[in-house]
Amino acid sequence: MKKLISLFRQVTIVFLVGLTVSILQFGYNSNLSARAETVTPEARAYQAKQPGTEMNRGNPLEKAKESIKETAENVREKLNLDEPLDPGTKEVLNSAQKNVEKTVKPVTGKEQGSYQQNTN
Repeated sequence: MKKLISLFRQVTIVFLVGLTVSILQFGYNSNLSARAETVTPEARAYQAKQPGTEMNRGNPLEKAKESIKETAENVREKLNLDEPLDPGTKEVLNSAQKNVEKTVKPVTGKEQGSYQQNTN
């Protein structure tokens, strides 16, 4: 009788484990993704399109090109890349460029760009 009860327990455990694995594998397909509504306007500007929200019609390459164009326009707008450089920034860049030779010469023993000169 003890062997029969032990066998019944083992069969029940195997059945429950198999049932649990089946439910986890097929029952929760992709419904576990978290979704929440954005609160700030900045977050809404960066929202990506959810997969499966539009029909799969048209050329995927054209869709990819359009998506890349939209992203590039968004980055250009957010980083103000169309505006000219600030005069202070130009001064810093020019002074750094002028001081490179002074900084490099003591380290290398050569003037800036001497690696490009023909030594023959």
